[in-house]
Amino acid sequence: LVAAAAAAVGTDGLASIKCSTTVWTKQQVDAAVAEGCRLQKANTPIGRSSYPHKFNNYEKLVFAAASPYFEFPIVLNGIYAGGAPGADRVVFNPDLNNSCVYVGAMTHSGASGNGFLSCSEKRDGSGSPSSTESKTKTKTTGTATKTTTGTAQTTLETTAKPDTTGSAQ
Repeated sequence: LVAAAAAAVGTDGLASIKCSTTVWTKQQVDAAVAEGCRLQKANTPIGRSSYPHKFNNYEKLVFAAASPYFEFPIVLNGIYAGGAPGADRVVFNPDLNNSCVYVGAMTHSGASGNGFLSCSEKRDGSGSPSSTESKTKTKTTGTATKTTTGTAQTTLETTAKPDTTGSAQ
């Protein structure tokens, strides 16, 4: 199962990703990857940290394809346009078989220092998120709503909502 998750390049069949307690839809992932790819191709980074920028993967996270890796923030309420990037990132390879392709996602939430942990992916037809990361204890912050879904087994997911200032926590 882990090998199958690692082999899934791109967002075909992706239902959602979960970074700590935040669930991102395929549409949000696609939008962030498209903007990151567009900016990388045009060589026009944005924000104080110049996104998208190369991700060197010192954490040795497992992605669906080989490097080079670039990271770009995924944010609530549209597409990252500068300012505070939040904790979560999409990761893409800008030239995989002559295409810019999503290869995974990661978060600062729960990581030590300024490091990253892998986000889990839920693919169409799978009942639970899959990931190659080890489970870690994380601190939940921000405003969130809880949605319970399930058939024979109940799964609890938390979807982030903007706080009163409009920024994600």
